[in-house]
Amino acid sequence: MRERRARLSEKEQARCAGAVSARVLACGTYAHARVVMAYMAARGELSLEAVIGDVLASGRALALPRCEGEGVMTARRVFRLDELIPGAYGIREPGRGCPEIAPEEIGLILVPGTAFDRSGARLGQGGGYYDRFLPRTAGVRMGVCHDFALLSSVPQQTHDQRMDAVVTPSGLIVCPALRG
Repeated sequence: MRERRARLSEKEQARCAGAVSARVLACGTYAHARVVMAYMAARGELSLEAVIGDVLASGRALALPRCEGEGVMTARRVFRLDELIPGAYGIREPGRGCPEIAPEEIGLILVPGTAFDRSGARLGQGGGYYDRFLPRTAGVRMGVCHDFALLSSVPQQTHDQRMDAVVTPSGLIVCPALRG
């Protein structure tokens, strides 16, 4: 999946990111969320710049992940993108001065992944950051990936966290209610 993402042209990557962002922006869950957690794209992940810009323009709270240590991340409120600094793995993240947002306050969590399946299973990058963070949340978990990264199944372990929906450039898949 990573190799396929890396082979995409900038034009195709931008087209896919635009299509995914349009689907998120049109989603009722997005419209009703007072706090939206997104991510800063890295290594071929789909950019959510349009969604991030819309959240900031709307005056709602934008949360972005901050790596606090090995396998530990927090959600930090960002008011402007110039508050971001280079962080773990070369990903831009909120600085220490950005206030932490309690995970249970987040209404929509947009989650990157290497691959997903239609049941909501996610294959991450291997660090376990989201798998440790998501159990503390109550909001809707929406995986974000390219069409080719939506598979019939992905390997799962008991600690792997499931999504409520997966959005791709071609569609929005609502996953079966498999999480508690």
